[in-house]
Amino acid sequence: MSIFVLHHASSYMKKKIAISSGVIVFAAILIAFFCLYLAHFYLDEGQREEQYRMLLYAMFLVSGGLICSYIFLLFTQSKMSVLSVLMAHITGLAALYYSGSIMYLSIPYIMLPFMALMVRGIWGEKLTYTGGIWIEPVIYLAAIPFYILELKINHQLALGAGFLPLAYFLVTGFIIGDMFIDGMKMKSRVKQGAGIAAGTLAPAFCLPNENNENICLSDFKGVHNVLLIFVRGEWCPMCHIMLRAYMKESAQFREKNVFLLVIGPDPTGVNKKMAQELKLDFHILSDTGLKTIEAYRLKITARHLMHAGKYNDEKEIPLPASFLIDKNGIIRYCSNPDKIGEVIKLPDIFPVLQSLDKST
Repeated sequence: MSIFVLHHASSYMKKKIAISSGVIVFAAILIAFFCLYLAHFYLDEGQREEQYRMLLYAMFLVSGGLICSYIFLLFTQSKMSVLSVLMAHITGLAALYYSGSIMYLSIPYIMLPFMALMVRGIWGEKLTYTGGIWIEPVIYLAAIPFYILELKINHQLALGAGFLPLAYFLVTGFIIGDMFIDGMKMKSRVKQGAGIAAGTLAPAFCLPNENNENICLSDFKGVHNVLLIFVRGEWCPMCHIMLRAYMKESAQFREKNVFLLVIGPDPTGVNKKMAQELKLDFHILSDTGLKTIEAYRLKITARHLMHAGKYNDEKEIPLPASFLIDKNGIIRYCSNPDKIGEVIKLPDIFPVLQSLDKST
């Protein structure tokens, strides 16, 4: 419940919470390792009661640090936040080791959920939102038999240590379940039809950019072709991958007289921060009412996503998609919303770009 509440916080509050969570997780890990050192010391001295007390302290710190590490990750998607999650898992393994765990069992049930969460972040461009959506649940579920086996055969496990992995299963399971439902819903919506077909007149819009300057589609009529990119929001790591990929190709698009524009549901201040962090040389437009997103038939209800409630009461967000619009305002190409790799690479749409050149 606390994670849901946190995602309704303002951008300023999110930054403060992210920083606080990052500090807490690394502090918790350091103190937990100190407690584990003391537990080892008390074990050597034969002070079982003190040993168990230090182990319980360590496991409490590790569980709290794990939750903070994922809050840090959800809010920032930074390398430091990924490191904090990894360290939380490694500290959990250390706690289990000192608690008498059988390591060839505990390593799989602690690390497999972490690996499941990293899969789409590493191979996101290839897997996209819906490709192989069974991968994460399968890796996650593969961890559970190892945990059950440890509880059944390891009678030397210290009191309370058997409950530590539940924190890992609950937190990672919640996020993996969220990703799976999202992929299924997106697949279903794309099958029903999403976006506007090529050959259609592009709906007009006027929206503020990250500097609060109004930009209209009509500004480009007769002058520039437009590649219109819709993103789900600043919280979306896959959208960050997509925008970075477009940024790499932006110079080549300009050579073809294609002007890049991004539309998202966040306010201008959030978009400005995202543009600065990603070092974009094109504008991000703010469609907080989702009117333009609806006009391009990309609005989808996402009650399963913790982020969706920040935009409207119906918990609607945009589908990620791109539209190539010529100088006359006609849509010449529409990407598949569940495949972020489409349109990112120029060779994939050279025939369309060449036809744009001929028509000008």
